[in-house]
Amino acid sequence: MNKSRFFSFVKIMVSIGLGVYLTWYIFDNMSQNDIAVFKNAILDSNPWLIALSLFLAFITYLSRAYRWKYTLHPLGHDSSFKNQYHSLMIGYLVNMTIPRAGEFTRALMLKRSDNIPVAGSFGTIVTERIIDMLILLSIAFGTVFLNQMEASTIMSNLKKSFLGETSTQKSHFTLWAAMVITLVLVVVALNKTLRHKVLNFLHSLKEGVMSIFKMKYLSAYVFHTLLIWGAYLLMFALPFWALEETANVPVSGILLAFIFGAIGISFTNGGMGAYPLLIGITAAYYLNEMGIADSLAIGNALGMVIWATQTIFLILLGLISLVLMPKKYAADDKS
Repeated sequence: MNKSRFFSFVKIMVSIGLGVYLTWYIFDNMSQNDIAVFKNAILDSNPWLIALSLFLAFITYLSRAYRWKYTLHPLGHDSSFKNQYHSLMIGYLVNMTIPRAGEFTRALMLKRSDNIPVAGSFGTIVTERIIDMLILLSIAFGTVFLNQMEASTIMSNLKKSFLGETSTQKSHFTLWAAMVITLVLVVVALNKTLRHKVLNFLHSLKEGVMSIFKMKYLSAYVFHTLLIWGAYLLMFALPFWALEETANVPVSGILLAFIFGAIGISFTNGGMGAYPLLIGITAAYYLNEMGIADSLAIGNALGMVIWATQTIFLILLGLISLVLMPKKYAADDKS
């Protein structure tokens, strides 16, 4: 095993280890009574609303896969909706095990099925991620601005329970990232062949990113984007309404839980441990405000329902796509 694979393996294992630890942390901090409340809250949840949430998740997958064609067309590439969908789901599946690798895998799968250059399709995926980030930030800023006191209190609870010295870790990560990028740039500058390949890749990447400005059906792209994010919010809210205790959590609380949950996904593989913990602490704040007993146990139950059902559903669909995805071309095929 070479060094790069070793460090990748270590990174994955650390992420999984953190997820396992946080899952253990959730249950370790609950008493026997809390565990009983946790189980009862899950067992008493409305299965039809949970099923509807999963159905909406499936709609977002289909819509995102279909929307992809609008940014591929300006690059002169075409693929079937089926291949775009399978590529998307395989990318999601890879992200469950290797964080941030799913986007590149998605482009690689489309290369193998339709011989579309990886750099170009990857550029369109980068565009998607930029748009997603802008929408998420808009929701976050708007929600926090309108609910500053609640957000501040929840953030304080999160720091005590989970985040710790995040700022220090982030600064260390930024320093290491800067050093790695600098080293890569030095190597590229000294190697003409490598520099030529990198420049070609960056050119294709730029074409992919800029494809959104060349789309013929911009209105259709916007429609699917609104459909995806509207479905995201509704499918997240449905489990709140599926549990009797959390059914009256205000929309502002649901949105704050949505934001903190999105942050949790970046901590561990697929948000394991972190995602349900953050949602649980956020929901518990509002349950406390409503005078509901065993608020943290109920919040943890809600977070686990949302995370477990969506994760199992995504893994199942990803595995199906992995089997059905056609592989007509080699990953390094130049034709």
